[in-house]
Amino acid sequence: MNLFRTFLRRIKYNLTYLFGSKINIPSEFRLFERRKTNYEEFINKHCRLTSQNKVNLNDGLKIFGKQFDDYELSKDIFSNFNFANKKLKPAYFNVADVKVPYEASRLQYLQKVNSGHIDVNKFPLIYWNSPMDVAIRNINLIFHLLVIEDGSPGIEILGNNKDLLSAFISQHYEYISDNLEDQGNVVGNHYLIELTSLLLTIATFSFSNHEEEFKFYSEELQSELDKQFYNDGTNFEGSSHYSALVTEAMILCKLAIEDIDKGSTLLPRIDQIIKSNRLILSTLMNKGELSQIGDNDSGRIFYFAYDEDKPLNMEWLINLIDSLYEDSLEDNEVIEKFKDEIMLKAPSLNKYKKVTHKPIDVFSNDYETYSFKEFGIYVWRNENEYFSLRCGPIGQNGIGGHSHYDQLSIECFTDNKWIARDPGTGTYTDNIKLRNKFRSLEYHWGPKAEIKFPNEDEFDCFRLNYMSDGKVLTYDKNNFLGYADFNGETIYRKIQIKNGTVTIEDFSKHLDLKEYLSWGEENNGIKVQFSEGYKRIS
Repeated sequence: MNLFRTFLRRIKYNLTYLFGSKINIPSEFRLFERRKTNYEEFINKHCRLTSQNKVNLNDGLKIFGKQFDDYELSKDIFSNFNFANKKLKPAYFNVADVKVPYEASRLQYLQKVNSGHIDVNKFPLIYWNSPMDVAIRNINLIFHLLVIEDGSPGIEILGNNKDLLSAFISQHYEYISDNLEDQGNVVGNHYLIELTSLLLTIATFSFSNHEEEFKFYSEELQSELDKQFYNDGTNFEGSSHYSALVTEAMILCKLAIEDIDKGSTLLPRIDQIIKSNRLILSTLMNKGELSQIGDNDSGRIFYFAYDEDKPLNMEWLINLIDSLYEDSLEDNEVIEKFKDEIMLKAPSLNKYKKVTHKPIDVFSNDYETYSFKEFGIYVWRNENEYFSLRCGPIGQNGIGGHSHYDQLSIECFTDNKWIARDPGTGTYTDNIKLRNKFRSLEYHWGPKAEIKFPNEDEFDCFRLNYMSDGKVLTYDKNNFLGYADFNGETIYRKIQIKNGTVTIEDFSKHLDLKEYLSWGEENNGIKVQFSEGYKRIS
């Protein structure tokens, strides 16, 4: 039955895009006039090339860590599948990764390349197939305009003629406006990035109806902030690296809106979101690397400081936030929000099947606790020692598009090495089997049990069907008790910390649970495989 259902879904999907509408690149767009702005002072000061991050247009470009030679890229350089002259669709399941040319289409290397010439007439059609990626390209074109105005253009695009570049940006603005990803069962980071790009454009230029459109897109942004961020400011996608991406977007929104309306009621909420995410991101970092809770597609907006060879290093984002808020480390109001303890009535587990895992010596010094309840992760840590447990909502209001089967799973870093580490993402639609492996319970340090999950096909690769939200009953400095359902079977995980040693026990009524006789201490914390960012698989 499942195979037949998948067969029918494949027919419907392929027919939809076989006869779907063509890509319409705007041929008519408005005259843009550069307006006086202040935000470029921040961009010029904090988001510029250094000798460490310069690359060469002809031999220094990388996508997901793999070098490529041509900036106009119509193929997946990992599989060599060429999308040119193909009927374009959102995904080519188990064939090729459309994200590869999308990543090239963003022109993020404009932030790093110090010489060369880009011919926009060579851009393949696929560069206009994803509105979110067009929105990021638009941001990079605006950044490049600022570089030209600052007198140090480096790379040349449209002859670095400011009028031509402004017209090109106007064309992008019209395309984004006409193709907003504001519909569907999940409206998430794509739409947020598109709104960011549009607001930054309005902050940069005057054009007909810009005031009305600023009002409309500001109201849309307000609506999305309410939908995509919890009350505590953390993001609803359930992913640490998507949290970083949308925090970058919030920085740009703040800069753009401040230039247009310093009294905007959006600004306090944006400030809260940026500061709350600074805390959760920094709390989930070890040696500068951000843990990969949920999906990580390695997407960036501020590419200037991003290191393709060290893709998990996100210290630069913390530094960028700190340049906005001198008090970010001292904001006690933000910190106190995430210090709650939990003490709810717990059931008796005496008659449950129980397994006790190998204890972990984690803490040699005192540590702090952080309860990111709405995001769904609990952290015990000091400067060099770290222990976390995932338990909370499945992201995207239960859809789980960028979440993994990681409820009750742990991470642990101590004595300058990983004991247990989240596996990362692997890839998305080009290899569904691998995608599902990296999402699976088998790849995470959660309960160890023989649970048969139904097969999930390509149409479920951005949905979690067989895991519940996690529920926390007890949480304090030395204790944790929580549970989640895995394909209908409830498992409890209990944690006690005594004299720096972490003891973990799992409980189930029906399942035969297995013991971890060892963790990943001999394998850099890796349980099965590890993906150091998108497509970087070891």
